[in-house]
Amino acid sequence: LMKQFFPKLSKHLHREEVRPSMFVTQWLMTLYTSSFPLDVVSRVWDSFLVEGYKVIYRTMLGLIKHAEGTLLHLSFEHILYHLSSFPGKVDGQTIMQEALKIGLKTKHIQKHANDWQRSARTCPQEPSSPKKASHFLDSATVSTCSTSTR
Repeated sequence: LMKQFFPKLSKHLHREEVRPSMFVTQWLMTLYTSSFPLDVVSRVWDSFLVEGYKVIYRTMLGLIKHAEGTLLHLSFEHILYHLSSFPGKVDGQTIMQEALKIGLKTKHIQKHANDWQRSARTCPQEPSSPKKASHFLDSATVSTCSTSTR
């Protein structure tokens, strides 16, 4: 979704070797409750109960949009620091207004979910035995599977 909605930021984060999973996973897995102030959480949850799961992704994109201008000028360490301190500094109303302006459609989410499932099916599973591990995957397969599932 970042590549689609924020291509410039996506390229910058890739150059700095910052993976979205380094910061987005916690937001999504906890539905924002672990990091963000009650103001943000209550707005997200109110919208979630009315609109469904799409608002969770839309909020993520709104947060990223809000931070984009700053993140584009930071290096790896500073990006991670900014994103770790960022949740306590956001205004719920501003974030939700920005989030609602993003043209995220259910088909966008479904496309990325389908792509992920397809790539997960083509990447071999880890071997059950350590003895088999050295013969299991070549470096090209590891690289392709690691990159495609992120």
